[in-house]
Amino acid sequence: MAGLSLIGLELRREFERVRTLRGEAEQSHLARQELQMVFSLLQDAETGQRGYIITGQPRFLEPYDHAVEMLTREAPRLRAAYADDPQQAQNVRVLEQLIKEKLSVTADALEAYAAGGREAGLATVATGEGKAVMDRIRSHIDRMTAVDARQLAELTARVERRSLFTEAVVNAVFIALILVVAGSAFLVIRYIVTRRALLATIRATAARQEAIFDSAIDAILTLNPSGTIETLNAAATRMFGWSAEELGRRDVSVLMEEEGGDGLIAQIRARGAEASNGLISELTAKRRDGTRFPVDVAFSPMVLPTGVHLVAVVRDITERRRVEELKRQFVSTVSHELRTPLTSIAGSLGLLSGGAAGALPERATRLIAIAHSNSQRLVRLINDILDVEKLEAGQIHLDLQAIDMRDIALRSLENVQGLADQAGARLMLVEGEAAPVRGDADRLVQVVVNLLSNAVKFSPAGGVVHVSVVPEARIVRLSVRDEGPGVPESFRDRIFTKFAQADGSDTRQRGGTGLGLVIAREIAERHGGRLWFESAAGAGATFHLDLPLTGEQATSHSVGGPRLLIVEDDPDAAEILRIMLVQDGFEARIAGSVAEALEAVEVEAFAAILVDLQLPDADGISLIRTLRARADTLDTPVVVVSADIAKGRARGRSLEVVDWLEKPFDQARLRTAIQSILARLGRRSPVILHVDDDPDILQVTAATLSGVAQMAGASSLAQARQALKRITPDLVILDLGLPDGSGLELLPELGDGENIIPVVVYSAQEMDAALGARVEAVLVKSSSSLTHLARTVRRLTFDRTEI
Repeated sequence: MAGLSLIGLELRREFERVRTLRGEAEQSHLARQELQMVFSLLQDAETGQRGYIITGQPRFLEPYDHAVEMLTREAPRLRAAYADDPQQAQNVRVLEQLIKEKLSVTADALEAYAAGGREAGLATVATGEGKAVMDRIRSHIDRMTAVDARQLAELTARVERRSLFTEAVVNAVFIALILVVAGSAFLVIRYIVTRRALLATIRATAARQEAIFDSAIDAILTLNPSGTIETLNAAATRMFGWSAEELGRRDVSVLMEEEGGDGLIAQIRARGAEASNGLISELTAKRRDGTRFPVDVAFSPMVLPTGVHLVAVVRDITERRRVEELKRQFVSTVSHELRTPLTSIAGSLGLLSGGAAGALPERATRLIAIAHSNSQRLVRLINDILDVEKLEAGQIHLDLQAIDMRDIALRSLENVQGLADQAGARLMLVEGEAAPVRGDADRLVQVVVNLLSNAVKFSPAGGVVHVSVVPEARIVRLSVRDEGPGVPESFRDRIFTKFAQADGSDTRQRGGTGLGLVIAREIAERHGGRLWFESAAGAGATFHLDLPLTGEQATSHSVGGPRLLIVEDDPDAAEILRIMLVQDGFEARIAGSVAEALEAVEVEAFAAILVDLQLPDADGISLIRTLRARADTLDTPVVVVSADIAKGRARGRSLEVVDWLEKPFDQARLRTAIQSILARLGRRSPVILHVDDDPDILQVTAATLSGVAQMAGASSLAQARQALKRITPDLVILDLGLPDGSGLELLPELGDGENIIPVVVYSAQEMDAALGARVEAVLVKSSSSLTHLARTVRRLTFDRTEI
């Protein structure tokens, strides 16, 4: 009876343990099902969100909405599944927080899509934030599954050991209690069958988990606290070329190079959660054959009784690096192989169009004008593409200086005037006060030229483009208003996206790449400002450029050249003259009447005086006679700039006048007069050494600067060094890409101390101006026209050509 009682008691305890094991197995299975359900729902939400952003079809939101609703229902079930396990309950709370982060990121992308369209949604998705959260969720679920598996394995082991003890007890009393055992045989058999079924279920679950582990695309490794490898999946064996048996218990440094002397794992443990929850980018991994390749590695902690283990997810980024290198090589090829010939083509056509080769037949002139216009269009396209690439790569350097936005507006109007004339539009700058800001003058001109070009392009024939520069409380606002059709409502949310066109059809009437406004807004934001617009259907559009107002006055654009006096009562004409003269290296003062002109010559000396014949208080001839009667202005060169020079010539035959320019005057004619003034001032033509491996560039540049300087050419470093032995140039124009080295190698040979020869870098390869402290200017072929180069040459050679 005692034996039966013992057997019965022991069997009852065994059944309780089996039930406990079964319950734990079922609980573990249900919990893992809940975890997989949560992960699957997150994937459904992500897939639906991306599908909707890519296609714009609302049906893709159905799985997203369903997943969000089901996730709300699954949260209580998941908490209930782990209610009795404090460790897993804490993991559930962390998982819920991660789920909230993932849904928030997904919702942000949908909001970006709703606000900015497909490109904005894709840009938000492309940040990788959602993927990073998803990776953390995947790692967290893997850790929870691992903890479940470990706990279940421990419970199974305990039950199995106890089962062996029970079997021994039953066998020991079997003979004595044969009748009792016979009655209990059914229960024993049932217990054995149940135990085997439970073990089979556990093995199947473990097999499923192992299949998931091995089917991952990325390599996954688990590391123990000492940094040695415990397990790795099939992707890891393919990636590194080692089998799991060969890598078992080996240090992780076999696969990844350590950073610093303390070892990679030691650094991760020392940095704690910051390292384990973050991405350690672009480590160098090693294959079994010794080859190295770049990888991204994400480490996640896995807390076990033996210490903090790590799960490392490794991704091979060799292909990404290859694509980045191809992209860099493409940009470099475009910069050099297209910019250089385009500079020659555009410069040559410009010279032909300007009459450098003599008068051409009318038909040839028209064809050259068409070719020149389209070459400039191609130059703008290439520059836009390269600018977008540099902006995205963060490679745009801004040379910030104190400037006046009104000067920026005037320079921009001058650049767009030819386009406006072709389109039959009129440009008008509203009068206003100085507007000092701090910025990069060339980049801001690029922004304003883009706004003006768009305004002209969409203006009707005879329309007026109004430009205003208004300093306000804390900002300077430059506004460009046109009289065109306005920005369509459907296009407004896409206007600042790449390659966006209001009319994107093949038959659109207005050309363009759709990159200009993207570049303009990025440049504005780099200046701490913003670019925005207002528009009403059929009532035109107004684009505003807001920049922070500075307390400094804008710096003068003069460079210490000869100082001229402009006597002109029309402020617009006077300002245009002043800008032209400043660009050619002069300083200029404006006097609006004869009285103001005489007051000016009383207090300072001028190298030359430009006089309008029609002045409000007297005529220009009288002013010239007065100047000739004064001892201090007797020999001062005078250039007449007037709308009616015939009468002036008749009355002023006896007066010494350098030239008579009739309005509207030709800028080339004005430059000729300036050359005469330089001759009278005792200046010689500067000697310029141009170093460039492209003979076409040498020839076109020499033609552009003919009459301005004496040109010497060299196509290599060796030829340049030989030329420097023969001549001492006043300026060196330098290309960077030469057949026997970089042009910068020539800099140490161009003097030191006070006897430094100025250098202008003119190359298809771009150089950060901040790196060229020895260089006076950095101009990029095709981005900077030959006219811009000529102005820079005049500016830099004034001080070196005095006799």
